[in-house]
Amino acid sequence: MLTAKIQTFLSGYYVYLLELNFFLLIIAFIFSYKYIKKIFSEIKNKHLFFLILISVLGICSTVFIAPRTHRIFYDEDIYNSIAQNIAYNKKAAMCNEGYYENNELVAVAEEYNKQPPGYPYLISVIFRIFGTNELFTFILNNILFGLMVPLIFLISFLLFKDTFAGLMACLIYILIPVNLQWFNTCAVEPSTAFFTSLAILASLVYLRDKKPINLLFFVTCLAFSMSFRTESFLIVAVVVLIYLIKEPGVFKRKELYLFGILFLFLSTAIILHLYSVRGQSWGAQEAKFSLHYLPYNLATNLSFYFNNRHFPLIFSIFGFMGLFLYKNQLKNKLVLLTWFLTFWGVFLLFYAGSYRFGQDVRYSILSYPALSIFSGFGLSYVKNRLENKVKSIKALIIFLIIFNFTWFLPFIKAEGEEAWAARNDHKYAVEFAQLMPSNSIIFTHTPNVFLLNKKSAIQSSAETYNPGTVERLLKKFKGGVYVHYNYWSNVNDPVQKSFTENILNRYDYKTIKEYHYRDFKYGLYKIIDYKE
Repeated sequence: MLTAKIQTFLSGYYVYLLELNFFLLIIAFIFSYKYIKKIFSEIKNKHLFFLILISVLGICSTVFIAPRTHRIFYDEDIYNSIAQNIAYNKKAAMCNEGYYENNELVAVAEEYNKQPPGYPYLISVIFRIFGTNELFTFILNNILFGLMVPLIFLISFLLFKDTFAGLMACLIYILIPVNLQWFNTCAVEPSTAFFTSLAILASLVYLRDKKPINLLFFVTCLAFSMSFRTESFLIVAVVVLIYLIKEPGVFKRKELYLFGILFLFLSTAIILHLYSVRGQSWGAQEAKFSLHYLPYNLATNLSFYFNNRHFPLIFSIFGFMGLFLYKNQLKNKLVLLTWFLTFWGVFLLFYAGSYRFGQDVRYSILSYPALSIFSGFGLSYVKNRLENKVKSIKALIIFLIIFNFTWFLPFIKAEGEEAWAARNDHKYAVEFAQLMPSNSIIFTHTPNVFLLNKKSAIQSSAETYNPGTVERLLKKFKGGVYVHYNYWSNVNDPVQKSFTENILNRYDYKTIKEYHYRDFKYGLYKIIDYKE
């Protein structure tokens, strides 16, 4: 009961807190930009040109090479649904029953979902400006991919003052196959990687210029970055270690603790959220986190970086070179290593943390920024050792990286076998939504897809638990009442299947559209009348 009350409170409170946090973050960035601009002023124009070129190349690569698709069942639909509900109703909750009236979503039944709503909030800002369309979510992740380039470069430059290493780190980052695939989805991991990286950059900017506005930028970045995934709060440990490693004297500054009060206030929602979901299983049959998972996850997640199938082996080799061959820069390398190990190691104890577990390879995305910088540092080591012996060594290095990239093109272009049934379900649902007239409603296991396409929708279970719901809606919606035969209508689960069958067995209907793929059926049916 207490948990339900907390989640009801959070569904509204979290939205307004994120709104304040994001507003302060934007303001702080605007006023801190002159200090960031000072960093760019130390870089030659030709290098800035290459930086822009890499950023544009990254966006074009993920848009035109990787397929634009959903890769994780219905999670991506849930993010968009929560974003839509935030935009229309200021509630961080998934809509299970909603009506479109006068082009406005009226949420009738909502569900507080387990994900922190930082990512849906970010999408909602776009939805409230441009309207609800999942295309905007894809574009958001595409743009974030391009923006990761200057983030990685600036972090690398502030740590090592090596322009070539920074540019190579950026080039490596945009050519990581899994990155290209997932930055062209609606998944949360790309934005998680972006904002945790932004928090790292903000912490380094403050260390460079200890101005109150830079501290505000850092605090707001840090607080905002914690609301994207459950483990995002670990970024706090990373930045604390950064300060302990690089400049422990910063903890003597009074302003750090004054702004710490603001940070604690902005963190109240994520603290309450973590408390409210502590008992959820997340699909685990046993413990969610345990040392029991360590041996298998360690073996699979470590070998992932060396299999040369889904991750380029040469990037790992250069990363090891960057870590071990340089004798200096120990503190800065320790910063990077801490960042990498934190967001790589947390999944070793997670029941679904293996990169071979379904589509959970996406968790590796959080390790790529630090690994890319290590690799860029390793390439810089090679360049420094060979530039007096080999002509055009820089061009040869770039050619090697790009030529090696072609090895992974078939993998990047593939949609993959994972979640094929759910992916088809989403594709056909979008088509079915276009076939429904205005002032109509559909019974479906996935209302969020139809609501996003501006069609009223209700859970299929509503008729089973409240007989007569169909008849009530037939009177209300003159455009018709429809039934969606979907993924959950096909699965080997008698309860889920019964929700669709109970409606179709009780009412006469006509088939509007039907697809068959393998042993799955997807259909749109219109209710005609009650069966006598």
